[in-house]
Amino acid sequence: MDMIDVRTFGAAGDGACNDYPAIQAALDAGARDICIPAGTYLVSDPLKVPSHRHIHAEEATRVIFAPSRPMRQGDFLLTNADTEDGNEDITLEGGVWDGGYGRPNNKKPGEIFEIGSPSGTCLNFVTVKGLKLANLTVANPVGYYIRLGRVRGFEIRDIRFASDVPGPNQDGLHFGGYCRDGLVENMRAVTKGQTNDDLLAFNADDSIQRQENRGLTCGPIENIVCRNIFAEDCHTAIRMASITSPIRHIRIENLTAGCRCMAVNMDALRYCRSPLLVESSAPNGVGDVSDVRIENMTVWFTPSENRPDALLDIEEHCDGVEFASFSRPAERDAHPETPTILARHLTRQTVIADGQQTRLTDKTQTCALQGDIASIRLDRI
Repeated sequence: MDMIDVRTFGAAGDGACNDYPAIQAALDAGARDICIPAGTYLVSDPLKVPSHRHIHAEEATRVIFAPSRPMRQGDFLLTNADTEDGNEDITLEGGVWDGGYGRPNNKKPGEIFEIGSPSGTCLNFVTVKGLKLANLTVANPVGYYIRLGRVRGFEIRDIRFASDVPGPNQDGLHFGGYCRDGLVENMRAVTKGQTNDDLLAFNADDSIQRQENRGLTCGPIENIVCRNIFAEDCHTAIRMASITSPIRHIRIENLTAGCRCMAVNMDALRYCRSPLLVESSAPNGVGDVSDVRIENMTVWFTPSENRPDALLDIEEHCDGVEFASFSRPAERDAHPETPTILARHLTRQTVIADGQQTRLTDKTQTCALQGDIASIRLDRI
């Protein structure tokens, strides 16, 4: 393998110098394989990765986003170079990729629609074909840990999330519209309390005008397999946000998580700071979630200030959505009296829990079921 070393381009890796110019020069040099040896590398500007680049960081490598001025729109620790027309064949493996949350310039304004404000995302990949992320830690994001949009043919393995400072909107792996054909395997929140928002988010619909989502698109999310997902005490394990855009052909296997808010959130963004839905305009409900199977899922409530409504909150239409070998261990649950599943705001929907069927034909009906339920299936009538 012909591999170039960022030190050849002047990177110091001493935790004091600005190594952005050297690392970016290595990325732009034309070689496919780039090595980042052990060390601490401060970068003042977003690293932009062209097509056909494979970045190999050693285990003791830490790359930290340290801008010399307040963060602004388009700031990430690392992003693909062409988020409009697209890139292909990008690999990032090894090391710790640190968003720098807690540094003086690493923050977002409180106004989520402020023009030019940053998303806070640490690693950003939008319009990429053939993406691979492997054996790395993402740390201290201002917002999302990893953000994907319009990405197809991806492989994400052995990812760890860690943060010294909890902050709002710290989604782990966040999918926007038009993400398809991928594998996520062995993903773990290693810091208690993380992720401080959705561990795994499939947001086919979202408010793309707000700072976290600028550059993303509403659209289908499909053909994704996720295996071996863990968090000791996250906010929410899985979000599936669909109002009109479909989420389909999703397989999630072997997920274990303690959750302060929900294990699965399908609320159609009704309760977000920037809701998209006007309830009166949807007399028959919303959502298009189909052919989703979640198998070997073990989840429970961890202590939280606010008592959640349910462990599984289903407020989007589902067809062929299954929870198989589902477990809610009572001995670990901080809110055992709270329903396991709550289905509401739906029409023409069936809920079958351990063989017992409930039909929802009017939006005023609800289905609230308690306890440890082994199997759940939701279908359209």
